[in-house]
Amino acid sequence: MRSTLVRGIFLSCTTVVAVLVPAQPASGVPSTPVSAACGEPLAAAEVSEIVALSDLGTLPSGPSLPRLETTAARLNRITEILAQHKDRRATFALGLDALEQVAVLPLQRRESEFDNPDYVHRLSIEVMGQFLRNLHGEFSGGPVEARWARHFELAHNCDLSLGHVTMAGYNAHFTVDMPHAVAAIGSQRANARDYFTVLGTISSNRYVIVDRTKAVFGDAVGPALEALAGDRIVRIGFSGSNAINFANGLALQSPFLRGLTEAQMNLVWRSIDTAVKTL
Repeated sequence: MRSTLVRGIFLSCTTVVAVLVPAQPASGVPSTPVSAACGEPLAAAEVSEIVALSDLGTLPSGPSLPRLETTAARLNRITEILAQHKDRRATFALGLDALEQVAVLPLQRRESEFDNPDYVHRLSIEVMGQFLRNLHGEFSGGPVEARWARHFELAHNCDLSLGHVTMAGYNAHFTVDMPHAVAAIGSQRANARDYFTVLGTISSNRYVIVDRTKAVFGDAVGPALEALAGDRIVRIGFSGSNAINFANGLALQSPFLRGLTEAQMNLVWRSIDTAVKTL
């Protein structure tokens, strides 16, 4: 019953067109102490490694495919460290990393699949970057945007369910990170085919999210992820959300539409944040 309710709210929220509410703040306050989030404490050297790996200012310049591969390798190593400690900040990272390794990277190495390979490389770099920049703030004591501050705050609360913590991360990713990534790389309507090619591959490989996360955190997180990755969500939710995110990413680039679009996204994020409390 609760899973059905959350799915319904998730799907209905992603169809919101425009509601005037205060826009999400650009950044929040530094997060809570970082040595542990309900798992075994990380060693100081591991915290330092995460801080270094999540610093996107040190990524190599040059062609976008090697840059993409470096970004994915950094995410993979960070996820490995967190998962080894059963740190709850890995609940979202595991799914993002699994999709990059199993679906996105293999596809993007076949550059003939795309009209503009550089575009899709930059899109994936920016999608990971939205998370990694905020993770860097979490571990370095720097700024963390509101949506990710919420996920990290919940990850430190050991009384909460794993499903609640996990879905807070996916909420941040789907409702806010994706359109911001589309906007950040200057997407245009001509990029739509390449965008949907990448997102279609992610949808068809969604099972890896469930498998990899349950392998670390067990069945406790299963119901939430199975609701996210279920066939109904893919048929109705993923395709609709992907289209809305692309449209929102285009709108964010317009000075006339940016404020209204941010307000819409903020409403969806907050609505889903309330819904996932039931998990």
